[in-house]
Amino acid sequence: MNKKVIAVAVAAVAALVVLYLYSFGPLAKQRHAARPRPESLKPAAGTVQGTVAYHNRDSRENYYGITVPKAWQTRAGEKPGSYSFSFGAGAGTVELMDVPDNSTLELYILSQEEPRLKAAAPGFARRNYGKQTVGGVEAFRLAYRSLIDGTEYENAREYFTGQDMAGVMTFTTPRTDSSFRAAIDSVINGFKWEN
Repeated sequence: MNKKVIAVAVAAVAALVVLYLYSFGPLAKQRHAARPRPESLKPAAGTVQGTVAYHNRDSRENYYGITVPKAWQTRAGEKPGSYSFSFGAGAGTVELMDVPDNSTLELYILSQEEPRLKAAAPGFARRNYGKQTVGGVEAFRLAYRSLIDGTEYENAREYFTGQDMAGVMTFTTPRTDSSFRAAIDSVINGFKWEN
C-alpha cells in the first residue's frame, strides 16, 4: 500500500473516534449540558413589592415564570431549567420533569414518583394528594411527612401539567414550623408557563 492511502485511512479512523466521543462518549455530556442563562437568574422588571420574579428560559419550549419572596435565597439548581430556594429552616426547588409519552402526569405521579419518594424518604407517610388548577393549568399536589435525624418534616410536591415537560415544585420544612405555609402557597400559585 502506498503512504497516501494509509494516511487517509488513519485520518478517517481518527475522525470517526472523535465523532463517536462527541456523539456518545464522555464529551457528549459536556456538549449537551445546558448552562443557565445569566438573564434567567436576574430578577425581572416590574416585580411586586417584597417579591422577586424570575423567568426561566434555560430549557427549550419549557419556559416558566415564578415569583418568590425577596427574603428567600434563590440560585440556579443542579439541573438545567431549575432553581433552588432556602428560607429559614426550609428549602425548595423548582425544576422540569419529563413524563413518558405513554403516561399521564397523574398516573406517573402515583405509579412512579410516589414509590420513588417512599423508597428515598425515611418515615414516608402520605398526608394528602389532590388535583387543582394553578395558572390555568392542571396541577397535582402530593404532601407527605418524612423523618430525618429524628426530626419530622413536612414535604409538598406540586406537579404542573405542561406541553412537553411537567413543572415540579418541592418544599421541605420542619413539621413544627408552619410560618412559611402562606409564602409557599403564594409561590406555588404564582407558577406560570410562558410559552
